Amino acid sequence: MRTLMGRRGVLAVGVSLSAGLWARNSGAAEDMQALSTITKVVPPGALPDLGFTGLGGGRVMLSAFRGKPVVLNFWATWCTPCVAELPDLDRLAASGVVVLAASTDRAGASVVAPFLAKHGISHAEVVLDTGNESTHAAGVVGFPTTLIIDGQGRLRGRLEGPADWSSAAGVVAGLTA
Repeated sequence: MRTLMGRRGVLAVGVSLSAGLWARNSGAAEDMQALSTITKVVPPGALPDLGFTGLGGGRVMLSAFRGKPVVLNFWATWCTPCVAELPDLDRLAASGVVVLAASTDRAGASVVAPFLAKHGISHAEVVLDTGNESTHAAGVVGFPTTLIIDGQGRLRGRLEGPADWSSAAGVVAGLTA
């Protein structure tokens, strides 16, 4: 069985189950988690310099954002809870917080760019992780998963599942100070 279910297979099963359970039990914004459920990482954890592909094809490294706190969200266009929280994350980015939204859609920009246009997502820095290398390196096991990273590139908080990001600027500042 081990040879049939590699890391990608387990990730896909976990994501499908979590998205399916969330979708079956919700559908409304009030089902989003409160930001108080963010798991604080004490002491702050080291993260590898995760690499992504920009929508235009260039390489985007997490280290490019050093000096600024980053909200790194792993998501997919087919993930119902991801789609539900993405507008709040985009508004958070519009408020000045660096939001790096890493799409894990295998089809890449050909699916993600039209999705963003359709949903009016224009402020978050959207990148691609089509091979899930950074997703795996960050220890993501389900979508959405959000990491709060301080200006030195250290992991300060982690949240698995959708959240209400509408008032997150203060929470992010508190975690990354």
